Amino acid sequence: MINRRKFITGSAALSGLSLLPFSKVFARQVTEVITSPKPKILPKRLKPGDTIGLVTPSGEIKKEQLDKSIENLDKLGFKTYYLPSVMDQYGYFAGTDKQRADELMHMFSNPEVDGIICVRGGYGAMRIVDLLDYDVIQKNPKAFVGYSDITALNIAIYEKTGLVTFHGPVGESDFNDFTVTSFENVLMYPKKKYKYHYQREEGTEGNPEFDFYTITGGKAEGELLGGNLSVLASMAGTKYAPDFENKLAFIEEIEEKTYRVDRMLTQLVQATNLGKANGIVLGIFYKCSVNDPPAFTLKQAISDIMKPLNIPVAYGFPFGHVSNKFTLPTGINARFNATRRTLKLMEPAVL
Repeated sequence: MINRRKFITGSAALSGLSLLPFSKVFARQVTEVITSPKPKILPKRLKPGDTIGLVTPSGEIKKEQLDKSIENLDKLGFKTYYLPSVMDQYGYFAGTDKQRADELMHMFSNPEVDGIICVRGGYGAMRIVDLLDYDVIQKNPKAFVGYSDITALNIAIYEKTGLVTFHGPVGESDFNDFTVTSFENVLMYPKKKYKYHYQREEGTEGNPEFDFYTITGGKAEGELLGGNLSVLASMAGTKYAPDFENKLAFIEEIEEKTYRVDRMLTQLVQATNLGKANGIVLGIFYKCSVNDPPAFTLKQAISDIMKPLNIPVAYGFPFGHVSNKFTLPTGINARFNATRRTLKLMEPAVL
């Protein structure tokens, strides 16, 4: 049964725009930006009254999570639509691999669906990347939004089709003012250039995981590419492995002990071309400053791996598994100042 929700007028929280010209001189020389193997495709911007298809390409969900997703999108002025399969369960997945792939393909091929948002992450996206029809996706470009395990789909869809995808809130996320502002400025009301506004999350004072600091100073430019650390590490060595060369890599993680973060970052450096990125934008590694014994901090571990790369790196940008979320478009050119810890989109991510 099709489930639709009526339009509710949403608010547009526009902020953080920058009209300042970029500095004439880079602190660090960067090479020419390499684009996607296929021509870049921008999806249509989302607007109030649009229909958002809700999908579960990874872990299973409870009805409360679906209800929260519908409520969140109602408040932004969207209608919602989903298939009965959204509530399916197969082990720890939201249905079999085929069911999850079919659900996603239905949303791309359905002309009444304007954009697609994942209800949650979990685990399972990597199991369906071979089951998707990328020709159909390329011919039916739509905004596709999610993070965490959805990293695998964001990267695979972009690399296979050239369609810009979005590392942003899932349906059940906390759509607070900060998150909504970024979502709207990137997906609904785009500008020629957009500078992200930083704000430390409330109640995190004294928690070093939320500190905002430079690891290696400098400036860089390139297409944004990245996502969740454990997913990126699991993609290494596959045909879907991310190509970081000349890109601005962005990485975040949650609930991994410090030594596991160390191990996965080391794997990315050794098994991929992360070291050839123009710069690395690190999110908040929430609940990752855990070590037994506590003799090696998260900051030490990350810095030890990042500094030898000799490219601009900064830690603490709000995206991923935190309440305040940036919406980051995969494949869009951005400028990054690791010294000043700023990030700016240099082109719109939607039409």
